[in-house]
Amino acid sequence: MRIVPYDKKYKDDFINMNKAWIEKMFKLEEADFIEFNSIDNAINEGANIFFTLDDNDNVMGCSMVAPRDNGEWEIFKFAAKNLYTGTGAGNLCFKACINYAKEMNAKKIIIVSNTKCEAAIHLYKKNGFIEVEIDRNKFPFERGNIAFELELNKY
Repeated sequence: MRIVPYDKKYKDDFINMNKAWIEKMFKLEEADFIEFNSIDNAINEGANIFFTLDDNDNVMGCSMVAPRDNGEWEIFKFAAKNLYTGTGAGNLCFKACINYAKEMNAKKIIIVSNTKCEAAIHLYKKNGFIEVEIDRNKFPFERGNIAFELELNKY
């Protein structure tokens, strides 16, 4: 397993993996389509997507991290292919996002999730994220019912 940063050749994997888990547990929302259609713009503005690849360069997992306001960054669109669940592929992507945000001098990382995503929530807490109140002005997703943040000066 190895981690690679964004490369357009993996863009469809990123979109398809995220659509699959969202549709399995929830429904796609307008904000999802906006994010999927603005990936290249986000990358040009400093965001990055990290992919975990197997030895044959198949995408196992992915996660996006992007700058927001006031030194905050957000980790979102965090997905792993089902056949790779439990391999650590998601954890590697997640940690790559944290490290990238740190390198970009982020002050804080925020995540909005859903309490149904128990494995993801466990990963967030294991990495030092604490639960906070959701700011509905920043996070329009109906499925989001729990939020976390990590102060990077404490990480």
